[in-house]
Amino acid sequence: MPSVPRIAFISSLGFGGATTFLCNLAGELSRRNIPIIVISPEWENPFASDFTKAGVTLVLHDQRRMIFEDRMGAMLGALADFQPTVVISCLGAASYEVLRYVPKGVWRMAIVQCDHPIFYDAISPYGDCMDAAVGISTRITERLATMESLRQVPSLCLLHGVDVPATVIPRGRAGAPLRILYLGRIMDPQKRVFLFPKILAALQQTNLSFQWTIAGEGDRHAELERAMQPTAPNQKIIFPGAIPNTQVPALLEQHDIFLLASDAEGLPISLLEAMAHGVVPVVTDLESGIRDVVDTTNGMLVPVDEVTGYARAILHLHAHREELAAKSAAAHERVKTAFSVAAMTDRWLATLPPLPVELPRWAHRWRILAPLTAPNKFYFFPPARFVRRLLAKFR
Repeated sequence: MPSVPRIAFISSLGFGGATTFLCNLAGELSRRNIPIIVISPEWENPFASDFTKAGVTLVLHDQRRMIFEDRMGAMLGALADFQPTVVISCLGAASYEVLRYVPKGVWRMAIVQCDHPIFYDAISPYGDCMDAAVGISTRITERLATMESLRQVPSLCLLHGVDVPATVIPRGRAGAPLRILYLGRIMDPQKRVFLFPKILAALQQTNLSFQWTIAGEGDRHAELERAMQPTAPNQKIIFPGAIPNTQVPALLEQHDIFLLASDAEGLPISLLEAMAHGVVPVVTDLESGIRDVVDTTNGMLVPVDEVTGYARAILHLHAHREELAAKSAAAHERVKTAFSVAAMTDRWLATLPPLPVELPRWAHRWRILAPLTAPNKFYFFPPARFVRRLLAKFR
């Protein structure tokens, strides 16, 4: 009988909050000497150094060189070698597919990261393949509990956590230029970066001295950079590109306001990180995730359809620096109290079932079927599979 759980995470590892969450959680489990492995169906791994520093074992599979069925077989082989007691599917359709082949006796969990129909549609076919569905916000968990396809599956609310500095200097120094930060994917829809030029225009109608940093990468980066230009010497607009995870704390320490204009979210890691460092959120008032951490004492909530509200909130905080300082201190305290990495890890460990008497037996070979969500099953028949393997060799 194993003495501690053996946890395997299956996830794509692209740049974003879902990967940061996984790095935080896996790293803390590793520090607690709990055996873990992170397996990805894709080669992308922008946080490789962060995982390595945290002592996390990664197994990546190159979708450019391997067809889907071969990657599935390789991931299952890695799981069989590791002998997990728990398999957690974190992000991406392929991560849910793995659960179909996990043997009975291994606890299977699947996470929904965002309150958006495409995320619910992705998990919906896999109700018979999991033992628990995880929402990373109160709203997501409530919606999972109402899904007919998951009616036999417990829904668990497991809120994220981040590293929290012991103390911060509250923002709000009188007379200083206001420092605004957006940190995330520069893309539409969801993140709604197309609103940024409109917010900028409203700020530029005043005499506000400000620096606005838009950090991240995405398909709207170049277009947004061309559209957002300063009109006065006391205005700065900076596009530093993607920020390595290790440099995020220093970036946060240099800003006063964290701006997020999304129309759909889960519980954004970047929001928690900002608040942990005392950066005051000006964010969309979304029931999912945002309201789990932001209220009127520690931030400014803007109705989703009120585009002018973002600039108005920023200008209000500029004019009321004592309120900015109070919200800064409250933001840090809120995350420190309930959203630390340690608190998140405790929540996860508390949900796991008792350890099995002995480790389940894994197969040595698997017959990989077409994905449950595949629109064309013929694509996965043996003749097509042979051609796809041949083509993959020459990519």
